[in-house]
Amino acid sequence: MKNFWERFLSFSLLVQAIFLLCFLSTVLEVAWLCQALAAHSVLWRLHLGFAILCASEMILILLEEKWVCVLTVLQGILALLTTADFIFTPILRFVGGAYFIVTVPTVEGMKVYQYVFVSLAFTLQMFSAHALFVEFNTPPEASIPQDANPL
Repeated sequence: MKNFWERFLSFSLLVQAIFLLCFLSTVLEVAWLCQALAAHSVLWRLHLGFAILCASEMILILLEEKWVCVLTVLQGILALLTTADFIFTPILRFVGGAYFIVTVPTVEGMKVYQYVFVSLAFTLQMFSAHALFVEFNTPPEASIPQDANPL
């Protein structure tokens, strides 16, 4: 367990946030999977797929796999084409819910919110893929010996 925490804390703050969002998304997808199974819905396959994607992304982040960004892009494309289950969905739904508590939404406002929600969620998903690519594909900086004098 100590190795897990050491590895987790060695990541940048952005990668830690992505990992925690993947964990939250996995939990939510499993809950929705159970709900779909209880209702005998066909959507159980979709929720199972997204749960596997999120859990796999968490595992690959912990393994510091340099191509985890491809899985993140794949999840973003699938979410864009199906149900908008991006890893940033829980945060954006919370912000959107708070916004609609403060304001009284109109039908036109709801349409704009849906467009902005999907656009922002997809953009954040691609940004997270880029952040993971940069985090795990950047070579370690070469250490310069202290006693080396370039002159």
